[in-house]
Amino acid sequence: MALAHSKDLIDTEFVRSRATGGSMWKSRSVTILVVLSITSSALSGLGGVNAYGASKTSNAKATVATGSVTCSKITGSINLSPPDQRGGTKPENMVWSINVSNCVTTGSNVVHVKGVRWTAAVHETTNACGALVYSKALHPSLKWNPKSVHPTVAAFSGFTFVRNKAGQEGFIMPNPGGSASIKGSFAGKDRGARSVVTLYMNLTARQFLAACDSKAGLAGYRIVSGTATFS
Repeated sequence: MALAHSKDLIDTEFVRSRATGGSMWKSRSVTILVVLSITSSALSGLGGVNAYGASKTSNAKATVATGSVTCSKITGSINLSPPDQRGGTKPENMVWSINVSNCVTTGSNVVHVKGVRWTAAVHETTNACGALVYSKALHPSLKWNPKSVHPTVAAFSGFTFVRNKAGQEGFIMPNPGGSASIKGSFAGKDRGARSVVTLYMNLTARQFLAACDSKAGLAGYRIVSGTATFS
């Protein structure tokens, strides 16, 4: 039996017949097995690299969705660190984690969108409850489902409080008289200028104020409903 490596030929039958007590054959056999093992590992590694490259290429080919999309279900959370408190004076981070679904596209090259997950962060100068009533800019990053739809980065000039018929407090963005813009999917014909998002919390105004007045403060709230249009 012979094994070929480049231009050399190793005749294992010759090695076995000339070896003393089989020791040379065993040594050569071990060497051959080690070489084959290393070669196999190297090829496996290259396969992983190729898979990673293919993944990056796939992401790069994601479709930039045209037209607009409207979604009628919003859930998620807004976390406050440190918690909001009446008279608070500490710097605060407000982190938004929102799931949006029940989406319908209009005038788009993408027919079906299951939903989108978007995140955003707002840095407050104070954790006082009253600071929430002032309009603030928001720049959420949106990742669509399916992943074949290119991500979106939105920009709202601000968001302000609103209240639904059930008495639940919420936010609308952009703020009245403010502006919206979009980069990426669903920018419409005017770079997302007609985009609007409304979402409501699981708190009434009374519950909101009671949490702010408590010793622990308001550490966050859940988002239970809302609508979103990106256009």
